[in-house]
Amino acid sequence: MRSFKTRAAMLIVLYLCCFAASPLSAQSRGLEAIRAADMKVHLDFLAAPQFGGRPAPSASVEIASLYLAREAQRRGLKPILPDGSYFQAVPIEVSTISPAKSRLRILTAGGEQVLYFPQSFGIANMRSAAEGAFSGAVVFIGSVKDANEQSLESLELAGKMAVALGVVEPEGPRPGSGPQAPFSPARYLRGKGAAGFVTIIPAERENNLKEKGLGFDFGEQLRFPSVDMSGWFGRRPATGPTGAGLPPLPFVQLEVRQEAGAAILGISPAELNARFEAAAAGRPVSSGPVEGRILEAGIYFDTRLTSASNVVGWIEGTDPKLKSEYITITGHQDHLPMHEGAVYPGADDNGSSAVAMLALVKALTIERPKRSVIFVWGTAEERGLVGAFHFVQHCPVPVEKISANLNLDMLSRNDPGMIYLVGSKSLSTEFDRTLRAANDRSVRLRIDDTFQSPGHPELFFFRSDHFPYIEYGIPGVWIFCGTTPDYHTPHDGIDRVDYAKMEKVTKFVYVACLDIGNKPEMMKLDVRPDVTSRGPQNIKVEWWKR
Repeated sequence: MRSFKTRAAMLIVLYLCCFAASPLSAQSRGLEAIRAADMKVHLDFLAAPQFGGRPAPSASVEIASLYLAREAQRRGLKPILPDGSYFQAVPIEVSTISPAKSRLRILTAGGEQVLYFPQSFGIANMRSAAEGAFSGAVVFIGSVKDANEQSLESLELAGKMAVALGVVEPEGPRPGSGPQAPFSPARYLRGKGAAGFVTIIPAERENNLKEKGLGFDFGEQLRFPSVDMSGWFGRRPATGPTGAGLPPLPFVQLEVRQEAGAAILGISPAELNARFEAAAAGRPVSSGPVEGRILEAGIYFDTRLTSASNVVGWIEGTDPKLKSEYITITGHQDHLPMHEGAVYPGADDNGSSAVAMLALVKALTIERPKRSVIFVWGTAEERGLVGAFHFVQHCPVPVEKISANLNLDMLSRNDPGMIYLVGSKSLSTEFDRTLRAANDRSVRLRIDDTFQSPGHPELFFFRSDHFPYIEYGIPGVWIFCGTTPDYHTPHDGIDRVDYAKMEKVTKFVYVACLDIGNKPEMMKLDVRPDVTSRGPQNIKVEWWKR
């Protein structure tokens, strides 16, 4: 009898252990489904040079959207948008320079010379470009690399077209995001009332254009009618000159080929080359007005309406009540356009996250959390987080029901044993604590908080798709490997991707998503007294202030 009771007790214990272990078993199967080899197949495709960098808007980024949607659907992702599709269109108004209307005219006593776009000149800063006519007498200010307040203060610049020798653009991200931003000749010239700033491209760029038979790029100026981004930049902390006191436009920034530059200055190509050589050698290059020469620029745009697509779908939660609450997993699929014939593949930024999300779809259909999970492959992140802003502002579910956002952006570079968390401490101590606990229970990456603060000089807090969620009072985090010298260059290719690190980070996100999705309550908002609920009422919050 005693033996029978003992055996029965052992069977009951064994049954209970098996029952209790079943979620862990499913979670283990989910972890096993996240494989670097699978992610490599998809990244080899999306970061191929034929995609031209997947800029938004473009046909190539829409093909990428179609690919991601079909692959996600095949893994079990369901549509959640009102029209039953996976594609949330983001309307875009695109303005480009009109070759038929835009001209440069060099006026002298002997007549005029006309220069055409894109063969001879282009816009150096399309984002702030304005239409219209700009003209002024020519003044030569030397080399861009040597320009500073001291070298320019003695020149009469008001109403003039300032011309400078350009320099080779450095590889990697351009400096200037922090408080120690370098001197900006364009900003200084505009502040002095100049009509325009013209740089003559150096020999390296000139030779590249000649060899490839190219003209200047058709830069784009974009407007997003469906997205309210008013005040976003204004709510970011000041990090250097704010532009206060600058006169209003018109002011134009142009780049010109070397032959055109020599014509504007009234010198021979050989003389222009000698000036470039002197500047490169550190010898002084004399500056001053160029007598008898006026430069007129007529800049006009062609405008068209188009769109780009967020890819959106969901995995329904298992709990009858909690499935009406959500976690969003986000990562942008777009990158940068080609520049003067060079492709910017965007393998790490952000092909790595786009394919990691496919792996997460597969894993989370094996082990679904109690809450529902919405996946958003955002578009036009490189244009100002546009797809993420559009999704939050046109959300197919109540934003008040989104517990948290896990944003993946750049997962595959730098130290294989570490990851940055950005923004996880901004709204919810429970959210940050849950992320760290999930990491400790899974892959045990070393977490670096260097970029957590909104006041960090690099402003990473504001620079990825987690921010629109935080702006709406939703706890959000950017999971980030950090930048490299290849960031935003043609060298961000698949040959430099650390797939083993991608797999580790993706498994961390999977475990974190399950933990957040299975909690009894949504992530508590307990960090800021001015953010006590989720919703658009939070958009006026100055996030860098406590």
